[in-house]
Amino acid sequence: MMSAANRKDAPMNVRRRFSAFRPPAGPALPAILMIALLPLAGCGPRGGGEAPPEVPRNVRILSMAPIELEEYFEISGPVEPVRGADVGAEESGTVRAVLHDKGGRVEAGDVLIELDRRLLKADMESARARRDLQVFNAERVARLYEAGKVSEYEKLNAESVRDQAVAAAEAAAVRYERCAVPAPFGGLVADRYVEPGELVAAGTMVARVIDPYTLKLVGTVTEREVPWLREGAPAEVTLDGHEGTVVGRVAWVGFEADTASGKFKTEIHIDNPDLALRSGVVGRARIHKRTHAGVLAVPRDAVLAESGVAQVYVVDGDRARLRTVELGPDQGLMVVVAAGLDEGDLIVVRGQRELLDGALVKVTERTDAADGTMAGDPAEVTAGAASRKDVR
Repeated sequence: MMSAANRKDAPMNVRRRFSAFRPPAGPALPAILMIALLPLAGCGPRGGGEAPPEVPRNVRILSMAPIELEEYFEISGPVEPVRGADVGAEESGTVRAVLHDKGGRVEAGDVLIELDRRLLKADMESARARRDLQVFNAERVARLYEAGKVSEYEKLNAESVRDQAVAAAEAAAVRYERCAVPAPFGGLVADRYVEPGELVAAGTMVARVIDPYTLKLVGTVTEREVPWLREGAPAEVTLDGHEGTVVGRVAWVGFEADTASGKFKTEIHIDNPDLALRSGVVGRARIHKRTHAGVLAVPRDAVLAESGVAQVYVVDGDRARLRTVELGPDQGLMVVVAAGLDEGDLIVVRGQRELLDGALVKVTERTDAADGTMAGDPAEVTAGAASRKDVR
């Protein structure tokens, strides 16, 4: 910036230019600022500055009324035959015949696989002949002992030889019988592991037998659920790949919790007399726990959680009001409201996630279904709805 001394020494034209940029003094500055800000005064909304009208949100509502909510246990797990066993050969030998193949029905004791047992038959017959001889000899010595012609030692020795011969004959008979591998129980032959002519050793698994006429669903329950279960209680079971439901029953509840999960094993038995059901799939059993009568319940999807607080929207006139509620037991798509709602309240069951407290709403749908659904809703919306009975 040019100092005062320099300004005096500068030419006249330079001093005139410098003085042309001198800021005005006194009240002239506010006037200039007001003039500069005048164009900005026209940047507000036209038409007198009024805000645009509020657009109402479309919602579906449900009028609160008492219902009966049935609470259930849900147990899921694999479905398998109530009995199944891999049957092994107890003797070594060559497979002579397959008497019941895969898919064949068997009764307990029916021969599945027969090994070549000609040598064992010969051993059995030889042992029986020796047994008969020693039995006769023991009887003869006993008569001689009574007549005083032999000593007691000779009598005891003859009886000992007889007993050994009897035991040897029984052992030979058992070995002969074990070459015919029997079914341990009635059912179906699920698989066969050997072929005719194959040499097998003792302990080799030769076939698998199952009892598919009764299936079992194996699942777990918590310690809080155990007191509600009782043997013989009915269960509604759904199986993967099978349409509809089948009836089962609680057959067993474990007495000892699993050390890893802390849960108790539970078995649900399902009758399968016509073999329409297959094992190896996943099943889901629903067992009745208790019925809540005359309660107010809302669809689970209508409840909003804000910082751990449950809230629902209630329509008041043309406005949606957010109301805090206390929840109780739940089942399926439904949850009991223990406090916060009254009979006749209109709650929002569709469109609630688009709302704010006090928002303008337009009721476009009303439903009478306690789960908030209506005819025409997608299947995934209505699936899994809890069983209920209106008592309006």
